[in-house]
Amino acid sequence: MAAKRAFAGLSPREIALLAAAAAIFIWGAWVTKNLVSEDGGRQEFVQLQLQGIIGEYLQAQARSSSDEQTAAQETAVFMATLDRTVAGLSKSGKVVLVHEAVIGGEVPDVTQSVKAAVYAKVPRPQIAQASIDMQQTQDARVEQEMQAFMAANGGGQGGVQQ
Repeated sequence: MAAKRAFAGLSPREIALLAAAAAIFIWGAWVTKNLVSEDGGRQEFVQLQLQGIIGEYLQAQARSSSDEQTAAQETAVFMATLDRTVAGLSKSGKVVLVHEAVIGGEVPDVTQSVKAAVYAKVPRPQIAQASIDMQQTQDARVEQEMQAFMAANGGGQGGVQQ
């Protein structure tokens, strides 16, 4: 039995396949056009030490005299501001890579500028005096222990005695 030919000698199935192929081709051209920007598709990659910024803030917040609820609110504001700042970099055409993702090559580091932009909007947590006193006490203890070790081991001669 001969297959029915609907248009230009093509069967309805062949016409549907041809239309689907044309649609996929047009969609691919549209996606390519949108991915390739006006500057020839070149995007600027930058790196950000995000973990360092967050860790530094959380450490300062932990040593502050803020109560739990205030600290949580301040941290939420900090994180939202950091998120908006990084999103602003993306909107300006930069591709932001976390520092740990950069394996090689020259990728500009924007950590300090991001940190400055965030802290211009969100104050740094103030370290409580008790934390400062405790750190000074620990520093003094470590210094005393180091001096005792050096005295016991020949005063910095690597402990080698003849």
